[in-house]
Amino acid sequence: MAGFEARFERLELKYLIDEFTADRVRRDIEPFCRPDPHNDASTLRRRSRGESGLGYGISSLYLDSPARALFWAKERGDPERLKLRVRTYRNSPIAVLELKRKTSDVISKTRARVDRSQVEAIARGRVPVSSEADPEVGHFLHDFALTSMRVGAQPTIHVRYDREAYSSDVDTYARVTFDRRVEVQRTHEWEFCGKPGGWISFDDFRRTDQRDRSVVLELKCQSFVPWWITALIRRHALKQQAYSKYGIGVYLTGLLDGEGSLPLRSAGALI
Repeated sequence: MAGFEARFERLELKYLIDEFTADRVRRDIEPFCRPDPHNDASTLRRRSRGESGLGYGISSLYLDSPARALFWAKERGDPERLKLRVRTYRNSPIAVLELKRKTSDVISKTRARVDRSQVEAIARGRVPVSSEADPEVGHFLHDFALTSMRVGAQPTIHVRYDREAYSSDVDTYARVTFDRRVEVQRTHEWEFCGKPGGWISFDDFRRTDQRDRSVVLELKCQSFVPWWITALIRRHALKQQAYSKYGIGVYLTGLLDGEGSLPLRSAGALI
């Protein structure tokens, strides 16, 4: 059992761009950011297997109540809301439990690494005794378990994508990420690979004015936007928009069919 992280982010700015714009943005952030060390290694492994793509693979298992209380809090725009997420990385036996809270414009994210085999037990309130060796990890896992039980959380949506990431060298905290090949499937199982053939691509439901496959650009920073990010937004005329992988995934997988939701095809307007 190892690894705890707490982070506060006041801003998460999201944009849908094409590959041409992604190339220009990557060029412009070079003086201010360093690549995530996993970018190159994962890209080289993928190319050695004859696969395409940049960055490293991420899988996220989203937990929610049977009535999808966390999803509806997001849809209503509740000032206080949270996400329960289990993140895994390809070829790793480790799972990252994440508890993301939003209060007004302030986002806090806490997470800890555990063995994949422990995830279901923790979500059901059985925190391993070994976690007490690290007080921060132990406190987080108890918080995650209590929140999960209070919500009645269960596996709901599985999302996977490739992430190319960069971190600022000139700020206390700022991060730039490009997400590609976003796919989703519904699930009721505590597993992290998904079922072959069950994936729905976000690109199949992209906006009609988005001609190329989309790249999801996220700019993350603390209490103020660094000047180089502001310049980046202006230079490329980036238009911010709401973009929730979980929220869109709920629509695309038809979880709300029969509940007065948008029809599946209408969800494409969200992307």
